[in-house]
Amino acid sequence: MDRFVAGSSTVLDIGLSRLTGLMHQRYGIRVDALGFLGDEPIETGRSWWFDLNLAAHRERWRSDLPGYDVIVMAEVIEHLYVAPSYVLAFLSTLLVQGGRLIIQTPNAVALHKRLEMLVGRHPYEPIREALNDPGHFREYTKRELVGAVQAAGFRVEEWRAARYLDYRYVHHDGPPSRGTGALMNAVYRVMPPSLQPGQMLVAAKVE
Repeated sequence: MDRFVAGSSTVLDIGLSRLTGLMHQRYGIRVDALGFLGDEPIETGRSWWFDLNLAAHRERWRSDLPGYDVIVMAEVIEHLYVAPSYVLAFLSTLLVQGGRLIIQTPNAVALHKRLEMLVGRHPYEPIREALNDPGHFREYTKRELVGAVQAAGFRVEEWRAARYLDYRYVHHDGPPSRGTGALMNAVYRVMPPSLQPGQMLVAAKVE
């Protein structure tokens, strides 16, 4: 993000989280958030309410938000049950011309998911009963993600894959997995991009 954020940049984080505060601290600028909080001031800037699943209904899009130079959508798109074309088209209306959309999301065909399927295990958990945290509805491959972003009128500037997690601490409610977790970390250090567990994409608004 350092290439796109300056002292005068306006930034919107999709889903208020610890990342919102970290970006605010790193760049010393206001960082707004879009999500399930109401329209109200927050510590880093301002919160705007909008359920991105409503993006399937154009008449419900919000048109009263300011334009942003950068929108960050980290670990969000996989939690939405509507087609990404709706969501990306809506987010495009919140970006200024030439603004950047940064998406970070899991890789649907990461190595460990392929191996689980080979041994007959489903690589994805069932949809949870918790309505406020149903889990992942749909993960995307590189081709799917790039295609959806381009179809929404963005120009893809960068795509990269990486291991974002330390697999020793995947299970937050238990002790670190020093055996399997450490092995997973070592394996992913040498895996090609197509097999990495996470992906990040930067796109510019051109229309």
